[in-house]
Amino acid sequence: MILRFTLLLILLIANEAVAQPQESKVLVIDGIQLEYIDFGAGSKTLVIESGIGMGLAYWQPLLADLSKLHIRTVIYSRAGNGKSQTANDVSLAASNRRLEKLLTAINVKENIILLGHSFGGLHVRTFAASYPERVKGLLLLDPSHELFDSELSKYDSKWTERDSTKLNGMMNNQPEWNILQGIYHRKMIADDNIANKIPVVIVTSSKLNESDWWIGHSVQGKKIWRNLHQSLIRDNANSIHMVTNKTGHNVPHENKLLLLSSVSAVIELVNGV
Repeated sequence: MILRFTLLLILLIANEAVAQPQESKVLVIDGIQLEYIDFGAGSKTLVIESGIGMGLAYWQPLLADLSKLHIRTVIYSRAGNGKSQTANDVSLAASNRRLEKLLTAINVKENIILLGHSFGGLHVRTFAASYPERVKGLLLLDPSHELFDSELSKYDSKWTERDSTKLNGMMNNQPEWNILQGIYHRKMIADDNIANKIPVVIVTSSKLNESDWWIGHSVQGKKIWRNLHQSLIRDNANSIHMVTNKTGHNVPHENKLLLLSSVSAVIELVNGV
């Protein structure tokens, strides 16, 4: 199955058009302007959640390729990101409520496939748990995991604490980073084990030394990362776990073929249900 997708996508990329920036639209949700783009058509809708501080502009270079997958696609910027207005509450629950209202407003009410990159992985897991009748599948691209910090601490608490202090100093003005730290502290999210209940594709980067100091990029850090991802689908017979040591955390931009292959794979899993 994956081989068939890969060969098809190689042909698509070889003949790709130059990506043109697409103008975003704006909807006011709970008094907050949210920017989004909505393109393509199909019986299912791919909804994309980005990483910390990333808005839909992150995906603009990939739109020409995503548009070839014959699925309606919605990409938006969470409150405070991109051109979307800031909000006092940027928790997973609040962001998911705004997303649900946005999707309802543009008539995306069922047959949703959620793609979450990095921090967006936590959003899509909790969104799917909140609206299980509407979500048919998940694609998690090198997703954040609520137990990552605690598992790193078990391995080497001093190294983890030192690196966390450095990261917090670098990111202390980013509200979503603070949300992630709270999730690490609680060691849980309200996802109802959803990744074991519906079709899921996970892409994990096991590439070493993306940085020369962070414990998360060490050999043991990557092993913990990979094992946590696998734990999400341990009991899910309708899932695929793709692991690569050639691509770093920035999967969509570093490996477009892997991105498109994984989208096609989750669509195939959902169609097979």
